[in-house]
Amino acid sequence: MNNEISYTGVVAMEPLRGIGLNGSLPWHLPDDLKAFKSITMGHPILMGRKTFDSIGKPLPGRQNIVLTRDLDWQADGVTVIHTLDDLKKIDLQDKEIMVIGGAEIFSLIMPQMNKMYVSFIHEHHNADTFLAPFEDRFSSRKIIEQYKGFDLVLFQ
Repeated sequence: MNNEISYTGVVAMEPLRGIGLNGSLPWHLPDDLKAFKSITMGHPILMGRKTFDSIGKPLPGRQNIVLTRDLDWQADGVTVIHTLDDLKKIDLQDKEIMVIGGAEIFSLIMPQMNKMYVSFIHEHHNADTFLAPFEDRFSSRKIIEQYKGFDLVLFQ
């Protein structure tokens, strides 16, 4: 890989494209959380402030980067940026940045995304936050693993 930053999306989505409800995940699937950890470990993770607030703390083993419009916002253990250009100014743990949400961040970065790991949740769950269609941006779709409750799919 060259020295350019690459963006990889990591998201879980229910059948109607829901990804969140009241600032948290609408489901509890331990295998999805394990897959998320395995995919993102050792990489910088980029998220919006609302996603960080829903997690509540920096995730260990990953460089936590929060993109926010709020110039005064900060949190311990987090690198705060206000534009994507700010990524060029920080020393990254790795050049592959894992984009973990939320919906606004996915929409912002989707045009530059190289690949995407999507946990397709089998059952419908109520949601108030939804992921915009992205599937046609990628030329291939491969099921990586099938779990009870969801399929992990890689788009490239």
